[in-house]
Amino acid sequence: MAHIAGLRTSGSARLIRIGGVAGLAGGLAWVIKGVAILAADDQPPLTFGVALPLFGLSLVGVAHLALRQVRRTVVAALAWLAVAAGLVALMSELLDKGWDTSIAASSLALLIGQLTVTRSGPAPAPLTFWIGVGTLPALAVGGALAEIDERLLEIPLVCVGLAWMRVGWVTLRNRDLVPDPP
Repeated sequence: MAHIAGLRTSGSARLIRIGGVAGLAGGLAWVIKGVAILAADDQPPLTFGVALPLFGLSLVGVAHLALRQVRRTVVAALAWLAVAAGLVALMSELLDKGWDTSIAASSLALLIGQLTVTRSGPAPAPLTFWIGVGTLPALAVGGALAEIDERLLEIPLVCVGLAWMRVGWVTLRNRDLVPDPP
C-alpha cells in the first residue's frame, strides 16, 4: 500500500509541474493574442485554441497541489473535461471547422472547476478561485469596451492571461508542497 501512495505522490508531483508550465504557456498565449489584436488587429493562429487545454491542465496542477480528497477529485475531473473539450476545439481550429460547442464545454468546465476550488488555503488555490469569480464580470467589461472598438475586448482577456501566468508561476514555485495523500 505504501508503494501505491508513493506512486500517487510522484504522479501528483508530475501533474503539478505540468500544470504550472501549462498555466504559464496558456496565459502567455492569451497575452500574445490580446496584444497582437490590440496592436495590429490580427489574431495569431492557434493562440486562442491552444490556451483552452492548457488552462485545464493548469487547473489539474492546482487541484493536485492545493486540494485534498473529494474536492481534488471533483476539480480534477472538471479540469480533465476542460482539457478534452479544449483539445477538440483546438483540433477543430486546426481543421478550420468552427466548433463552438467544444469551446463552450471547455470554458464551462474550467469555470465550474475554478469556482469549486477553495477560496482559502495554499496558493495558488485562492487566485484560481478568484479568476473564476472575475471571469464573467471581465467578459461583461470586455463586451462594453467592444461597443467602443471590438479590439478592446482583448483588454480583460489579457488580464485573465496574466492571471493564469501567475497561477502557473505560483504552482511551479510551490510544487514541492504536495499535500499528503489521503
